[in-house]
Amino acid sequence: MTSFGGNKTNPNTLTRELMQRLVERTGVGPDVRPGGITIDSSVYSSTAPALVLDESPAGGIFRTTFGPAWYESLEAFPDSSLIVVTVNLGNDTIQFARDEIQAAIEHIGWKRIRAFELGNEPDHYPGGSRPPQWSSSDYTAQYLGWTAFLSRNLSLPSHIFQAGGFVDTWSTKDIIDEGVDTTGSVKLFAQHTYQYSTCDPARNTIATLPNLVNHQNITAYLSQWKLQVAAAKSVGKEFVVGEYNSVSCSGKENVTNTFGQALWLADTILFAGSMDISRMYLHQGATLVLQSSQQANTPGFSWYDLWYPVPTDRYGSARASPSFVAYLLIAETIGSSNQSHIALLPSISSHPQFAAYAVWDPATRASDVARLVLLNLATRIITSTEEEKEAIAVTVDLSPYVRENQHATMKRMTALGLDSTDSRTATWAGQSYENGTASGVEVIESLDEGKVTVQGSEGVLVFF
Repeated sequence: MTSFGGNKTNPNTLTRELMQRLVERTGVGPDVRPGGITIDSSVYSSTAPALVLDESPAGGIFRTTFGPAWYESLEAFPDSSLIVVTVNLGNDTIQFARDEIQAAIEHIGWKRIRAFELGNEPDHYPGGSRPPQWSSSDYTAQYLGWTAFLSRNLSLPSHIFQAGGFVDTWSTKDIIDEGVDTTGSVKLFAQHTYQYSTCDPARNTIATLPNLVNHQNITAYLSQWKLQVAAAKSVGKEFVVGEYNSVSCSGKENVTNTFGQALWLADTILFAGSMDISRMYLHQGATLVLQSSQQANTPGFSWYDLWYPVPTDRYGSARASPSFVAYLLIAETIGSSNQSHIALLPSISSHPQFAAYAVWDPATRASDVARLVLLNLATRIITSTEEEKEAIAVTVDLSPYVRENQHATMKRMTALGLDSTDSRTATWAGQSYENGTASGVEVIESLDEGKVTVQGSEGVLVFF
């Protein structure tokens, strides 16, 4: 966090610029959820410096101590960015959680706090911190006990906790059935998703670009969470993906650091939106030494990070990744109303890797599409021939969507190819964002007699 945010004296200007590009398009900054696995071995101390990491001889972090100066890192993010405050549940010591909540209230302030969350992925707690039979019902009982105490002790408002945060062993429906939402403390529910992994050789083998950038794979994977979304909605709560990325254990070189990751993000986020998932928190960070004894990655910033916040030997200069342009497409798709509706349109049988999402705004008539996203996930790589490119390009006639006297324009998300790792050639509307600001001349296209052609490994956003 201190690398991505910096501090009051030296804020991370790259982070600040990239976040401002999103604010310009939506009116607000993105939510931030600091923490992850290290929060469950963390201690807040009012006398500590920003961050102290205690490492084992093997290089694993077994304790993280943070002080008031740590919160300065959040100042690199927009004032409108809300914070999900995750606190230590893993150490099974409620005083740690209490101190961290109190510190967040003091240093972040209620205006910016979205919710509090107890622990990170408690369904994956190691045997040393919980008994072997640790179950979702045990979590539910502890959640109810801790939230009751913390709410009384710190005079917390009702409906302030984000419950769950599981990976794959337990579910939102499990804890709802066990009574987690009976005391008025739950604001929303969260689970984590990682479609692929490099945590072990078997999963590393299938974490490939063709598997990742595949519309059927993306929709089939996310559809597994429909039951959990429905469970949350049944008790009047939002469901969010509290942490996600494409390949767990910090991504994969030449897969998640490519433009292909941008296409995966665009299709993943838009399909999740069509499923009524409210928000998705994209994991940023670095490889954890002891996360898996079989993982493929070595220490360093993750291969899937949306941007590399500081210069490193592995990645060179601080810069945005090729995938950052996906968030510009998403931001302009969502817009600033905070009330847009999205739907995945029926597929084209002859082009199974082509996806179309329609967006309606509250200010438009119910029958009028405000924006249309067209994603062509068919593989186009840097060395594809002109014949290969032509074979996978898709031309769509949008004349039926264009009303009389209406002018439709479009912006294009593209790169040299799916496998490109060069941020300078990954563009949104003709501009790249390697240094956080737009480089190049913005290109806003018009429809060609109502038609638009989308090349393989490319995305287009049409504005009506």
